[in-house]
Amino acid sequence: MKSRSRRGAALVEFALVGALLCLLLFGIVEVGLIFGDQTQVGAAAREAARSLSVGEKTAAARNRAAAAGVGLSPSATAVTLESSPDGTVWTALGDTGTANTAPAGSLVRATVTYQHPLVTSFVFAGTTHTLTARLVMRRE
Repeated sequence: MKSRSRRGAALVEFALVGALLCLLLFGIVEVGLIFGDQTQVGAAAREAARSLSVGEKTAAARNRAAAAGVGLSPSATAVTLESSPDGTVWTALGDTGTANTAPAGSLVRATVTYQHPLVTSFVFAGTTHTLTARLVMRRE
């Protein structure tokens, strides 16, 4: 009878510890995926801002952002392109295909927002996590 109750206690202990270890494992995987996607979002913002700073059209800047964001879902990615003469008031640079109207010497800013789909949404609240990268450069 003693060995049977010990087996039951070991099973309960394993269930408690196993659940915590599984939760920890999924958390580590999720954080790694988020860091990887954040790196791609930063690269996309950098490429879009660089494209704007050398005077390319807004369509080219958006295409460069999409190309740099390897592995990011295009439907979950938003790119905002803006300019400012002094960095205080920002105005949008227009829709896809329009010319880059930012004057030489002004600041251009690219903001990339990505809705990262969570692997652990069955454990934690929410199905996505918003990742954002913003980069400012001077227009040449």
